[in-house]
Amino acid sequence: MNGARPLRVLGWLFVGTLLAGCGGGPLTLSEYAAEAESLVDRMEAQFVALDESWESQTPSLEGALEYWDERLAIRTEMLEGVESLDPPEAVAEQHAAAVDVFTRFKEADEALAARVATMDSVTEHRPWQDTPEGQASLALLEEVYAFCRASQAEYDATQDREGLQDVPWLPSEMTEIVSVAFGCPEE
Repeated sequence: MNGARPLRVLGWLFVGTLLAGCGGGPLTLSEYAAEAESLVDRMEAQFVALDESWESQTPSLEGALEYWDERLAIRTEMLEGVESLDPPEAVAEQHAAAVDVFTRFKEADEALAARVATMDSVTEHRPWQDTPEGQASLALLEEVYAFCRASQAEYDATQDREGLQDVPWLPSEMTEIVSVAFGCPEE
């Protein structure tokens, strides 16, 4: 499992799921998207920096343990960010699904970190990929990709509302267009 790609996809998945917002009540879809993109950008930058740092050093058990401590901290921060958002009703179900998938991904990373902690040594950068925990994480990643693509399709569908923009009697949530690019991998 390449560390950067799954994280980037999860980040964009999160953006889609987070299109609701945080603070004193539900945000509009667009406001939610902006909040989500900010969280995702932060997570993605942290994972890219972490992966680059890990891959630039000689693999060691100590380095791997530090890598996983930092990775879990990033996952925790992201999950807390997702949980703190107050989604608009239109995406409440999708938001709940995002909380679920990010919780399960954090749990998968915790299992991988626990596996690494049992290793006697680490001589490669990602020896955990071929473990049962690593394989379970890869299977979850495929689920995340499918969720990402479904989320992207839902937000892309808001483009169909363009013709309703100037209809004064329609509530704004029925005419709002959300433009996001989650970067989901194709099937």
